[in-house]
Amino acid sequence: MTSPVPSWQGRVVIDSPVPRLLGTRRAVVLERLARSAGATSWYHCPDHAHLDAITTGLHPGSLVSFYFDDRIARRLYTPQLHQQMLQLMRSLRDAGDSGEIVVGQLAVDGLRIEVDYPSGPEYLEEITRTLGTRSRIYVGRYPGRDNDGVNAVTLTLPDLDGITRAHPY
Repeated sequence: MTSPVPSWQGRVVIDSPVPRLLGTRRAVVLERLARSAGATSWYHCPDHAHLDAITTGLHPGSLVSFYFDDRIARRLYTPQLHQQMLQLMRSLRDAGDSGEIVVGQLAVDGLRIEVDYPSGPEYLEEITRTLGTRSRIYVGRYPGRDNDGVNAVTLTLPDLDGITRAHPY
């Protein structure tokens, strides 16, 4: 169950570069929930109306990243994109990573992105099996906590008591 979010919680986002950047670009938002064993929530944020809806649903203490540079790109699913995803997994594994990528679809609410993390061809095939060539998906490597104020903004939300703490995410 989500705790009620104090009004000052949203001020952290509103007082950041995020509203200004949304004036010219859309964002993919990654919320890393505090003390939740790696749990995340993902959102599609094309404008200020979506930002308001997202902000009211964020959890206290979360680490929230707004990505404006298409590192998690919304693309039309095609056989060529499928091959690019396989190549990205291979290149990540070759670099000593797990090979895990982000693949998501916009939820019915038009706000949340339902995400999977395939790390191999079989799992990728399983999650893309039902996609048609008219499906739009989000795809990319799992993003870092970048915060350059232009392509990415990462914020730590205060806890319910108003104190901003570093938590395990």
